[in-house]
Amino acid sequence: MATAMGKGDSKKYVDELYEKVARRWQARVSDSPFMQKLRSGALSREALRLFFKNWGSFTIEINTVEAASYHKHIAFFRKHRDLMGPMAQKLADELIHPKPPGHVHVVVETARALGIAEDEIFLSPMLAEFRAHIDFKRAILWEGTVAEFYAAGATEEQIGYWSADFFKALTTHYELTRDQAVYFSTHEEADLKEHEGVLGHGTFRRMVLQRLLEDGMAETRPGYAMEYCAMTSVDLYGVILQAVLNAVERGEDR
Repeated sequence: MATAMGKGDSKKYVDELYEKVARRWQARVSDSPFMQKLRSGALSREALRLFFKNWGSFTIEINTVEAASYHKHIAFFRKHRDLMGPMAQKLADELIHPKPPGHVHVVVETARALGIAEDEIFLSPMLAEFRAHIDFKRAILWEGTVAEFYAAGATEEQIGYWSADFFKALTTHYELTRDQAVYFSTHEEADLKEHEGVLGHGTFRRMVLQRLLEDGMAETRPGYAMEYCAMTSVDLYGVILQAVLNAVERGEDR
């Protein structure tokens, strides 16, 4: 087992990890060429459409990874029963809000506004870089430890801030209404704020990481330290944004 930490030390560790994630996110995602173009309105409609077609498909699969994690990590939650309720609420939020099968509905609403058909979201193959990101998370889930998985998920808080940037750009420069850009407003709220009694998803992940550290359960494999897992996840978000620009430059429409 890993060495157990006191509550003060565990909070300090998690806060520092999240600060590192935020700095890396700023450098690799917020300041990326894709996001700079998006915020200024210079990103082409073609690139925006290609991104969201792949992103919509990505979100469907990444949510199933989250659902599978409850089964994989059930021993931890059986021990820490006070976290079972928030975990169930988090999964329900993703899978039944605003109605089953969940956030897929808001994906489709925003896709429709961008001229993307449902089959393009549900059935089209993803760009390789999007697939690689999902496969990294899947590998961490099934081959790694619970600490590795929750460290890799430390990006969820940043996804909330990123969603706010995306929402502002779409409604400012790309003529989408607030209702049409609903995917991004939904995720800003879900990831950052308590909503309808559900903890913000970022807050929940912080709680789990702290509890793992306090319980001496923050074990990792050689080469998969928690900071590595967190930073790799950030980097892969940067990679998928650049992949879209590269594909458009090559004239690909996948």
